[in-house]
Amino acid sequence: MTSNSSIKQSKKAPISVFFSAVILIFFCSLSAADSIGFVPYYIDGTDPGSQSGDSSVALSALPQLGVTNSAQATSAPTPAGIEPVRIEIPAANIDLPVQNPATTDVDALDNLLKNGPAHYINSADLGEAGNLIIFAHSSHLPIVVNKMFQAFNNIPNLNPGDTITITGSDGKEYLYSVVSVVKANVNDGTTIDTSPSHGTNLTLVTCDTLTGVSARFVLSATFIGVNDVQ
Repeated sequence: MTSNSSIKQSKKAPISVFFSAVILIFFCSLSAADSIGFVPYYIDGTDPGSQSGDSSVALSALPQLGVTNSAQATSAPTPAGIEPVRIEIPAANIDLPVQNPATTDVDALDNLLKNGPAHYINSADLGEAGNLIIFAHSSHLPIVVNKMFQAFNNIPNLNPGDTITITGSDGKEYLYSVVSVVKANVNDGTTIDTSPSHGTNLTLVTCDTLTGVSARFVLSATFIGVNDVQ
């Protein structure tokens, strides 16, 4: 008859098998955690700053572009770079100064638009790869006291090939050519790509007041050159 001690010894797995099982369980757990975003980037080597979510701006992050309120702009350091200070579009009868607010607060931006078009701080500056975003009000009301509520009224009438001139804080004129004007809606998850991998571009956004409060016109243009007028 076999003793109890010999039975216990025969059932005990070799220590190498034990460690192999522990390692297998660890990596399986790590893989599962990584699939749901629980693994820190210093373990799996993924820098969160490189994620695609940081290379786009949600259309819903921009103000309503048709209504203003009493919100005040929040202050923050002005970013370095060449800022747009004026926009001219002869085909749309647009010649207006451009603001450069250092805030992403929607209510604050909406309030600022009563003074004219604004450059979105998290988009590109002039002269660098990426997408520079400028937005402004549109209104088709028959009587508007503040004409800045009609700043971008003619954006939908532009055609591919029309020229847009953005004067920079360096005194140079940055020229863009219209590619397209499309309708979008803030409720359908539309985003504006700001990745530098797609070249140097310009996007203009304004409200489509004839359709509804969530409707937008989005103009895309591509960089074609610089005029040094100094």
